[in-house]
Amino acid sequence: MQLSDLPQGPLRGIRVIDITSMITGPLCSQQLGDLGADVIKIEPTHGEVARWMAPPQKAGLTGFYTQMNRNKRSLTVDLKNPEGIAIIKKLVESADILVENFRGGVPDRLGIGYEDLRLINDKLIFVSITGFGPTGPYSHKPAYDPLAQGLVGMMHIQGMPFGGKPQLIQSAIVDKTTATTAAGVAIAALYARDRPGGTGKGQRVDVPMIDAWAANSLADMMPVDSFMPSDMQDPVPLAVLRTFETSDGFVVGMALQDNHFQNFCNALECTELLEREGMRNVGERISDFEPWLDAIGEVMKRFTTEDLLSKLDASGVPFGPVKTVREFAEDPQAKHNRTIFDVEHPEAGTLRYVRYPGHLSETPAAIYRHPPRLGEHTKEVLHEAGYSPTEIERFVQENIVGTY
Repeated sequence: MQLSDLPQGPLRGIRVIDITSMITGPLCSQQLGDLGADVIKIEPTHGEVARWMAPPQKAGLTGFYTQMNRNKRSLTVDLKNPEGIAIIKKLVESADILVENFRGGVPDRLGIGYEDLRLINDKLIFVSITGFGPTGPYSHKPAYDPLAQGLVGMMHIQGMPFGGKPQLIQSAIVDKTTATTAAGVAIAALYARDRPGGTGKGQRVDVPMIDAWAANSLADMMPVDSFMPSDMQDPVPLAVLRTFETSDGFVVGMALQDNHFQNFCNALECTELLEREGMRNVGERISDFEPWLDAIGEVMKRFTTEDLLSKLDASGVPFGPVKTVREFAEDPQAKHNRTIFDVEHPEAGTLRYVRYPGHLSETPAAIYRHPPRLGEHTKEVLHEAGYSPTEIERFVQENIVGTY
């Protein structure tokens, strides 16, 4: 991603209304913004909670907020005030996509649910991110990432190598998975509306966190239940997914295929393993993973990480180092890809971001706006919506909107 004066991605000209907070919604709309959409972030006049997830904090921004909210303009609105709701409806007139992650039913009670807004703009794509979905026994419940992790079933599998105690993934993995899923589905709905022969209409898009996480985490766990009824044991961790210790660190990789296992044994001078029962071919190794994985693990302890990877790289065996986040930022491939990149901010100094992962040759994603200060674009957005300077000033004086 390059710093750009103007959006240049494939969604240039698309307007997104973002009424979200924390991770799922903000990261979804940020991805749309990276792809060129004009994203208007609606926040309460005191700011959404991510603005206060500090430290660190510089220039009216927190480190947490910056990672979810670049390429957006900020408008603060009191959604408890009928005139605030009227502003949202006014903005919807020219919007293509609206993203919200309220608890189920809240937008309807506020008067900005899908049925309300489609009457204003029948081309609107209404993206609703919830924990469990808009209907059903859990639809009214609030949800957070750990709840979805616990519900979907992966925590038990994660915990099996640790004495069976269920383990959370140490990241808001469900939130981020849901955000990426929602961005993709929003673009699909946009295509359905605008493609030749398309509907010409918007639609409601529901993205429950539990569905997004299940779709992304269970594909390699579900084979035991692919054919029902099933008498197979419950899913277990994939045995080949383990770390290996070196004399000075850790590596990860795979030597399951016959060519990889043979090259591994030749490179590390442990060819006796090639003749050992249970390790002679891929069929034997698949039938019982533990013996050969334990055996190669003992071999790797003899080498430093650098020496080990040099030998395995030269032999075409896919292993790599285990790095910290900061070490990854300095990795030569990550630097080549600009996976982690720095951009100068006029007040905050150097800001570090993670790039949008898609590399488009003709319409590249770009950063053209740093994350906005609270209410930074309030007057600008309201002016574009057709409000007069007098009306805007009254909104400010009456705390219906806020400005930076």
